[in-house]
Amino acid sequence: MKNFLRKVKLSFLAMLCGWVACNIAWWVGAIPILLKPGSSLRGADFMMKGTFTGIVVLIAWLVIFLPTDLYVSNTSRLRRPWTAACYGFLSAFAIVVAVFVAFAWNDVGRLGLAGGIRATWSLAALPYALGTCATGCVAAYVRARMDQPKPQASP
Repeated sequence: MKNFLRKVKLSFLAMLCGWVACNIAWWVGAIPILLKPGSSLRGADFMMKGTFTGIVVLIAWLVIFLPTDLYVSNTSRLRRPWTAACYGFLSAFAIVVAVFVAFAWNDVGRLGLAGGIRATWSLAALPYALGTCATGCVAAYVRARMDQPKPQASP
């Protein structure tokens, strides 16, 4: 039970770091959109995005990240920080691709593959893709770093 609670706490803290990275990446991805003439940025938009991404990241933690953390043994190769970061990025990227395909499906059927992708793709998708991938990569990296042995101080 103690190990379970420890993993819950550490994975929650790692996912919190992923949420911060998500919001930073989202706003970096939103810069090209915000630079377009006629776009405006309000404080309410910032609060809404933070709340929305917080809910989505909390669900992702409960459904994906926490069960994976509980399943992977402490001695697994997946606990290496850079390996974990790569798998976290790839997992998040797979989610981005699945969502994109789901949205593009109707346009692909109507316009063909190339036409459907062009019709669906826009700069508006960039912040969400960056945020999702940053969350997976950073959360997995931070969680793996938490399990690394601490260097011993020499007397």
